[in-house]
Amino acid sequence: TPWERLGDHFAGVRFGIADGVTDPESGTAISGSGLRLGGSDMLSFAPTGGSTSGTLYLRGRSGRECAVRVLGATGRTRVLRYDRSAREWAGL
Repeated sequence: TPWERLGDHFAGVRFGIADGVTDPESGTAISGSGLRLGGSDMLSFAPTGGSTSGTLYLRGRSGRECAVRVLGATGRTRVLRYDRSAREWAGL
């Protein structure tokens, strides 16, 4: 299929991390790219159910922050929302 852009389906949403957002596991501040996929910026899925492990951080125009976490062994995903006032991640 042709390439698709995130913003074409969700206006104002992009990959990224705002200043002061912390890692869901360690609680340390993170910055830079919204793609945390091991040694590359590519997420792939295998027919057997496995995938690349990592986290995709998403930012909305309104300031909402979400993280899509992918477990490589199973390809299972989990979506978290960042609560800026509490400075913590919560499951959706």
